[in-house]
Amino acid sequence: MEGTTEPFELLAGTDDGNIFDCSMYFYMDIHAYMEDNVLVLTNEEGSFTTGNDGLHSSKFFLRAQSLGLTTFYVGVRRRSGQEIYSQIIRVEVYAPLRIHPDYIFLVPGASYVLALEGGPTFGSFSKFTCLDDETATIDGSSGRLTAMSIGNATIHASIYANGGTLICEAFAKVEVGIPSVMSLHLQSEYLCVGCQMPIYPSFPEGDLFSFYEVCKDYTWSVEDEKVLDFRPSQYSHFGSDKAPSVHSKEELYAYHLNNTDYRFINMLHGRSEGRTKVSVSFCCDFLSSGNTQPMYFKASQSLRVVPELPLALGLPITWVLPPYYTTSDLLPGSSESYRQSDSHHKKPSVMYSLLSSCGKDSHIQQDSIVIVGAKIKTRGSNVLSCIKAKDQSGRSEIAACIRVSEVAQVRATTKGSSDHVAYLSSDDKLEVAIGYTDDLGYPFFEANGVVQLDVKTNYPNLVSIHVPRDDNGSHCNDVVHLQARNRGVALVKIAIDHNPQKSVYILVSVGAQLYPMNPVLYVGHVLKFSRTGDGMNDPTSGKWCSANESVISIDRLSGEAHAHSEGVTQVIFEGPNLKLQTTATVQKMDLVSVNPPGEILTNVPFPTKGYKFSVLFSDLFDHISDANRTDLEVAYDCKVDPSFVGYVKPWSDNATGASYCIFFPYSPKYLVNSLSKFKDDGVEFLATGSNGILFVSIIASPKSAPHISGSGRALFIGGFSVSVDELNLTRGSNKTCITVAGNTEVEIHWNVRHQLSVKPVQKDNFGSLGCAEYEVEVLGGGTFTDKITIMLPATGQTAEVNVSYDDGEKNTPRGRSTFLRVAVLTCLILLILTVLIFLRFLERPDSSRPSGPPYLPVPGVAGYLTPDRRIAHDSQSSPHTPQPFVDYVRRTIDETPYYRREGRRRFDPQRTY
Repeated sequence: MEGTTEPFELLAGTDDGNIFDCSMYFYMDIHAYMEDNVLVLTNEEGSFTTGNDGLHSSKFFLRAQSLGLTTFYVGVRRRSGQEIYSQIIRVEVYAPLRIHPDYIFLVPGASYVLALEGGPTFGSFSKFTCLDDETATIDGSSGRLTAMSIGNATIHASIYANGGTLICEAFAKVEVGIPSVMSLHLQSEYLCVGCQMPIYPSFPEGDLFSFYEVCKDYTWSVEDEKVLDFRPSQYSHFGSDKAPSVHSKEELYAYHLNNTDYRFINMLHGRSEGRTKVSVSFCCDFLSSGNTQPMYFKASQSLRVVPELPLALGLPITWVLPPYYTTSDLLPGSSESYRQSDSHHKKPSVMYSLLSSCGKDSHIQQDSIVIVGAKIKTRGSNVLSCIKAKDQSGRSEIAACIRVSEVAQVRATTKGSSDHVAYLSSDDKLEVAIGYTDDLGYPFFEANGVVQLDVKTNYPNLVSIHVPRDDNGSHCNDVVHLQARNRGVALVKIAIDHNPQKSVYILVSVGAQLYPMNPVLYVGHVLKFSRTGDGMNDPTSGKWCSANESVISIDRLSGEAHAHSEGVTQVIFEGPNLKLQTTATVQKMDLVSVNPPGEILTNVPFPTKGYKFSVLFSDLFDHISDANRTDLEVAYDCKVDPSFVGYVKPWSDNATGASYCIFFPYSPKYLVNSLSKFKDDGVEFLATGSNGILFVSIIASPKSAPHISGSGRALFIGGFSVSVDELNLTRGSNKTCITVAGNTEVEIHWNVRHQLSVKPVQKDNFGSLGCAEYEVEVLGGGTFTDKITIMLPATGQTAEVNVSYDDGEKNTPRGRSTFLRVAVLTCLILLILTVLIFLRFLERPDSSRPSGPPYLPVPGVAGYLTPDRRIAHDSQSSPHTPQPFVDYVRRTIDETPYYRREGRRRFDPQRTY
């Protein structure tokens, strides 16, 4: 265990099996080798030593310094230098064993799965026992604890090695009792108008884990519904943004989930100023002597709803921040955030400053909020200040206001589920978003890492909890991940700063589910229920039924439900060893609902299938109340506003029976070409705004009742089109223009800025109907190719124009031209040197040959004559010259041009001079 010291015995011997005496170890060179710092070598007194000091006895001590798995071994060096090693010992250093929780309060009949923290993780097994079986029982392997009767008991957990040796143990206490009083739990006694806060019953001992499984039949009421009301947690199957308001007592139906009434949590909503009382009553079936004994409880709590100030116009732009907190980059366009931005993006920086306030505390308030670049730092609490933004043009606006307050409450929301109930199949994952509010219920704009989360569940064998870490390695406090492991229902508690008064709960159901869960239908609608999760695909394995056939009737085999009248009822599926149920709410609505798609609309790229606006109809006429049936079509009209943006047509999906208005936007080129027509028709196209952003409304109405209509609005951002996609420029034509039609709020980038210039010439900004002309000019340089990129930041649309320029000169490649020049120059130099050397040898006199006796000229002979051949015996000292060589010399001299002979020479070619 971590922090403990354990002794180890060392044995050394010879090859024949003889063991050395303990006194001999002092003279041996023995060392202990540890893999890491998990274990450290100590002496008997506990002082740290190093492995280099050596072991001088048969016993040595190792101290567990940190958690983890490691290995160590011992080696001894012989006199020859060879080292002999022992076997490798694997050691796990574990944290002290602890039972979580170490104390728990339960009512008779309630259950809780205990978990072990710490202890060894391999080569061992655990076992739970209860020292008083009459008070509580516990499963020895899973740790599931069940309270049986009033009293106290001790839980003993042991971990054994595989051989049965006890390694470590831990103890916990359980108290079983029946509380005499009950109250309502609120995180605050105040609630702002428009804010929400969860409420649930609470006993003086324990928490919801202690009793929620054995209690049922919750009935909630509010004394003054004008001040406060309940917001039900179920949402429409059809994706309605608002949950239906349920106020009447008949509609407060008992919701059950796997025999568990999950209405122990309700959601309060502040409506107007005042103080009112919230009450709840319910029944608990406590276990007594093997039988259940019902007991009824009732409690109430007073709550005050605090109104907004008469002129709280700045409330929507007020950011609530915690004290001593540094935000992320919340101030866009500040000089700090653009300091390292791309120089091509010439966006003006924005200067932010705090507005000064009057009064004796103005200096303290200004020091409590500091602007550092794009971040905001807070220091004190209960401070309110506003931030002024000023750009380079001198324009000033109120950017936001800051109110510094303490974190007082916690909220938890799940996507696709209700406020406190989530449905998962096995191995599914759920992300729970954590939010924080002040004492009145106003949500914090940002509060990362301010408080510590404490998340736990009563059944860790059903749901596992993971709190992710941020970049700094600390736990994030804004999200919690839940993963379903086994079938069942578990309750998850999320508290802040280990304060049980500041906590929320989420009920997680794992296993087969009904789909949709808790739907909201309209009178006349037809909806088919089904089962999902854990392989529930056999349609003949059960039957369907409705708890109130006058509200909803359902086919026993197919699960197709028909809504007949307003009300709330249960839809139940019963199968072999299985019972599933959900709550269905039927409402009457006399308006058409149009739900926009969850995306931003644009006309580039063109949506070939259009944008679908789902249409839901009321039950005003019987022939359109079944609008969602797959075998019926609904006659209705669709319109778009403004009309110049595009056109819309009705369409029904034959497979699902859903009705839609399909919107097709016009292309940018069509919009620009139709600009003059729109002007003549008096269309208010200027309503689009200069940035091409506007809201498009789709209006649907039945043909038989055009006075009944509904509309859905979606954000539309127009795209753009470019007149050309390629430019070929030459020296004679080095300037041209490109036209951008549609949304002209674009950014243009290119690479060779020293050779190419792109600048705006004309811009007609009519939002999505704008037109901008840009001049493209070649500044100089040689032939090049480039690419002009046009980007619309609002949608990310990008268009490219390829540019090529030819200066008209035919230039060989640089490397080849240089090689040719060098080759020609080398050849010329070699030729000149060859000629010079040859001429030099021709003009050089034969000074090495000694001159012979002169010959007297022969009178009467004109011109030059070749000397006659002499006989070899004229000179005994001269070698005989071959006759062919003599003939060659004579012929060469006679045929050499420009050869000057200095007078007549007579010599004997047979002699060598």
